[in-house]
Amino acid sequence: MLVSFLGFLLYIARGVALPVSVPSPTVTIDSGPIVGTTTSLPSSTVVVEKYLGVPFAQSPTRFEPSKPVSSWSTPYNATQELGIITPDGGESEDCLNLNVFTPSSKGSRPVLFWIYGGGYANGASSFGIYDGSSFAAHQDVVVVTSNYRTNVFGFPGGDVPTKHANLGLLDQRLALDWVQRNIDKLGGDPSQVTIMGESAGAGSVDALLTSAPDPLPFRAAIMESGQASVRSSPSDNVQSYSQSWDTLLSVTGCSANWTESSSDKLGCLRDVPATKIREILDNSNLTFGPRMDGVSWSAAPRLSRLDSRLENSSFARVPIMAGYNADEAKPFIVGMNNTKRFLEGYNLGLFSDAFIKEYPLGAPGIHTENDRISAIYTDIAMHCPIATLANDSSSVDIPTWRYFFNASFPNQEIFKGSGAFHSAEIPYVFGTYKTEGATAFEREVSQSMQKAWAAFAKNPTNGPGWDTVSTIGLFGDGVKVGMSAKGKKPLTTVDSSMDQRCSMYKAFYDQYIFSDY
Repeated sequence: MLVSFLGFLLYIARGVALPVSVPSPTVTIDSGPIVGTTTSLPSSTVVVEKYLGVPFAQSPTRFEPSKPVSSWSTPYNATQELGIITPDGGESEDCLNLNVFTPSSKGSRPVLFWIYGGGYANGASSFGIYDGSSFAAHQDVVVVTSNYRTNVFGFPGGDVPTKHANLGLLDQRLALDWVQRNIDKLGGDPSQVTIMGESAGAGSVDALLTSAPDPLPFRAAIMESGQASVRSSPSDNVQSYSQSWDTLLSVTGCSANWTESSSDKLGCLRDVPATKIREILDNSNLTFGPRMDGVSWSAAPRLSRLDSRLENSSFARVPIMAGYNADEAKPFIVGMNNTKRFLEGYNLGLFSDAFIKEYPLGAPGIHTENDRISAIYTDIAMHCPIATLANDSSSVDIPTWRYFFNASFPNQEIFKGSGAFHSAEIPYVFGTYKTEGATAFEREVSQSMQKAWAAFAKNPTNGPGWDTVSTIGLFGDGVKVGMSAKGKKPLTTVDSSMDQRCSMYKAFYDQYIFSDY
């Protein structure tokens, strides 16, 4: 059974204690006046202004690049976050808006620009765990969370022209452009923007690094549990996206009558109601995601980083922080108990004996076959690619820091034994974890993470508070559900000896350096 990313984000969001709001600040941005709301948290004396659902683009034409938002004269009501899914379950394509959380006092603060994950298939900035109020109040920063188009609406497949391929990534760039034009009116400094994201959001951050906009709209980057440069297996994504596109065209009747050009097919599919497309997607295994188009995503991202010192490089040589969680794979391998079969599915069946020897039952954290599969999957898909990316960056003199999240708490578990699962760190970074049943150590972990992320955003060249690359910031100190935190520290450090198993994957990563996503 597969626990979906969206599903467990919604689970996390249940019971989140969000701040209480009171009225009503107004500010004029380049497109017109906006009216927000204010928030106060019990744990802070800082009043936070929230501007929610602010459009950064015009209502998009389906399968077309987004365009800057038009101006308005009547004050825009920015007091409610706007999702991508409408209340009746339909699909709202007029979703290109963002949220700004900023301390109410005047200032010119560092800005954290958040890109959510969801496998490029779903997600929204309106999820409660992405509420930036706590972060802004406790760390004196501005937080921006932005929507972008996902699934086939953001990443149509097949033979569509390059300009239509990665619409979701282009949406992110337009939102960053909005930040550059407007964030100074909202208490932020446009020269101090840090982009950050998790999972597919981290992949999007990496795409922005490897094929950077000019002029550069950020000065630092944080990648949580994801990247877009290091592959661990040959990719069939492009073929899969193309097959999904052809299937969608066929099911909607847009392939039989439109064989002349991709523009004809796009035109036909534009006329299909979004609810119909959503119904097809929800009842199929069709997959859509970004492609290496050489525009919004480098055609060879790992080489782009390694060659970033070349004069004609389009790589953003800014400080980075990247990390992962101890039990990333747990939600994706529920019920899996056959290590050899898992490895065969990952095209690694020939090496199963070597993997079983390297990950023996009885090793720390490996008590069952499912634990072993989790450890292998976490290493090959998250831990070691991130370690490789960090080492690549450091080798070309890019300031690079790493972190490791290893804690789990009863009020956070998505199922018994889920551990520090994929996305588990997000509510601790944002301060939106469930307060009911929270322990003192849990609060300390969240405070430590917020401080580290904010320290990095405030002074990226100094980093988050520990040494670069070979020293790794450890949050949670291995505390698991039912374990006492006595004597444990919310933030400590470990060295790169934890990467010992990564050496067995180097050949895979090097082999697929040119492999397309």
